[in-house]
Amino acid sequence: MEILNSIAIVLFGAFIVWRLVVYIRQNPETLSRDNINKSMYSMGLLALILIAFIGVVVWLLRAG
Repeated sequence: MEILNSIAIVLFGAFIVWRLVVYIRQNPETLSRDNINKSMYSMGLLALILIAFIGVVVWLLRAG
């Protein structure tokens, strides 16, 4: 059964990679410098908000 799971995972991974390649070939502007910079800014901002939220939760749990 483990072999079947391994094969299924490899096939699923190959399918995802294939879909990504097809999408990028159809939309080459996806990997433009401007779009990547906007995405990095958004992800960085979300990461800082998440870190702050976790810090507040830890602070509240220690206080209580």
